[in-house]
Amino acid sequence: MMHLLAAAVAEPSPELPPLPGFVESVFSPLVFEASRRCLDAHPVDGACTAVVLASLMGDTTTADLASRRLVAGRVHNPLLFMQATANSVLGYLSREFGITGQQLSLSTLDDPLAESLAMAEVLLDEPDLEWVLVIGVELIGGARVGAVRSELAGGPPPAQGDVAVAVLLGRDGGPAVPAAAARTGPPGSLRSLLDLARTTVGGDR
Repeated sequence: MMHLLAAAVAEPSPELPPLPGFVESVFSPLVFEASRRCLDAHPVDGACTAVVLASLMGDTTTADLASRRLVAGRVHNPLLFMQATANSVLGYLSREFGITGQQLSLSTLDDPLAESLAMAEVLLDEPDLEWVLVIGVELIGGARVGAVRSELAGGPPPAQGDVAVAVLLGRDGGPAVPAAAARTGPPGSLRSLLDLARTTVGGDR
């Protein structure tokens, strides 16, 4: 049985600091801020920690910017290509907190909470791992992103706006979290993960 040790929610604000090397989008700053709050609340040994990042659409702001530049005939920017991959911010996060365990990114049309918890349970079966940091992040995006998301998920973008949520799971120590979780939002929504963070341990904002 997994246990929830810490949780945090991050949303855009004037106080949200930018990340060195990341431009334009709030995707990576949100991921880092939610993770930072979570790990500051419950410090871990990075060598015994894995990370699971779940996002239906990924960094849509950067991907949209790169495609608009391409259509306009501007020179391709490799930084935008690298930044648009969800794993980029995990590299920054691992360096800042010394995390050397497995790091995975998921894109799911189903409930991000259920699939992330299932992956976390598999990871925690590894004898050398003690904690899994589960991060969910979504950006509303523009009209093109909304159209793609509607086609993929069969509904409008989530109502919560740009948001990232992080929960730290361990083998023991906090409230028990079942691996099977009921969906509380539309397909691809972070609502279930937000509910877990906010109701189980308060979800620091």
